[in-house]
Amino acid sequence: MADLTEESAEEIVIKCEVIEISDDDDSQEIKKKRRRRLTSKEPKPCDICGKVFQTGYELKKHKRTHTGERPYMCTTCGKTYTQLGHLSIHSLSHKGIKNYNCKACGSSFYRKADLDRHEKIHTGEKPFQCELCSKSFTQKNNLVMHFKMHIGDKPHKCESCYKRFLTRSKMMLHSKKHEKEKKKKELIME
Repeated sequence: MADLTEESAEEIVIKCEVIEISDDDDSQEIKKKRRRRLTSKEPKPCDICGKVFQTGYELKKHKRTHTGERPYMCTTCGKTYTQLGHLSIHSLSHKGIKNYNCKACGSSFYRKADLDRHEKIHTGEKPFQCELCSKSFTQKNNLVMHFKMHIGDKPHKCESCYKRFLTRSKMMLHSKKHEKEKKKKELIME
């Protein structure tokens, strides 16, 4: 790893509360320590697709799109996620907590971002436009997926037949067909 200089790194100060336990009266006070961590400002490219990230953490999260790693699992239903924040939002669905409501139609959402996206349906706003065919979208990620269709990018591969898919969800839906076929064969063999 390259040597970090003061110019190429930003300082992040993290405050930690340390509580020491002893019989002394004055030890009940909370003592605060400061810890410094240097992170490189040098952009970090993905060695698979070349996309560049500002932090190693962002790069690590991104690499999960290539590896299929989904380390965070819901203990209620078993659904898995690439990021802890996504699991936290999902967990609200089991509790039925929907704090964001559409004023136009009354639909409820777990996240404000979902409400904002939904409200574009009422306004007809589609700010994201494809440069190749001029089709417009309410969400940037839909434009990205659409663009991948133009260029033929299908990063998700079925492990049974090696057919490739644009999205993980389409690949998973396809994979279920193989599972059903396998179960049918097992029933016939019995």
